[in-house]
Amino acid sequence: MTRLTLLYDAKCGFCVTCRHWLGLQPKFVEVDFVPARSAASAKQFPGLELPEQPEELTVVADTGEVWKGTKAWLISLWALVEYREWAERLSTPALMPLARGLFAVVGSQRKRLSGLLGLKAEDDVIEELRNVHVPRCTSDDGIPMAQIR
Repeated sequence: MTRLTLLYDAKCGFCVTCRHWLGLQPKFVEVDFVPARSAASAKQFPGLELPEQPEELTVVADTGEVWKGTKAWLISLWALVEYREWAERLSTPALMPLARGLFAVVGSQRKRLSGLLGLKAEDDVIEELRNVHVPRCTSDDGIPMAQIR
């Protein structure tokens, strides 16, 4: 296995923030990110059953293996240099119930966490960027930079 594809909820601020955090981490295995229930995910994984609402994280390996829920969280951590050891510990029989409970709570409260922490979904960020007024660059004497040669 050399590549994982993480199918995340692009309409959830918490999920988008986790996706960006994962993207910044050093990795043992390459990780691609695709919004769940999108045209891209349908094209890349035809026939892959996903819930109507992507409440459950889904990860697909380049070998065809599919993980959902707690196992998807753990394989995501396993791909990361600094978190592989944690993933291996949490996947042991003694700690798997704890991991399952932790990820279930986080998963069920992700919308609430997004609101409390002010985390934005991708569509919200794009809409905010569209509404940003960007002042035109001018020289010290007020001449637009595009006119200076």
